[in-house]
Amino acid sequence: MIASPVTVQAQSPAIAPTLAPTTNDGTGTSIDQGVACVLMLVALLLTYMIHVADLCFNF
Repeated sequence: MIASPVTVQAQSPAIAPTLAPTTNDGTGTSIDQGVACVLMLVALLLTYMIHVADLCFNF
């Protein structure tokens, strides 16, 4: 028996647009910036420590 591919086209229901929040105190943005700053400092310190260790143990 030979099976042929069957294509089914279904129409998706229209999605109603959502309303933007009415108040925006910037808390989410400041938290994101704080997390980004901490991650950048961790990356900087880790890079510094790796380079110092590379210089100390370079035989």
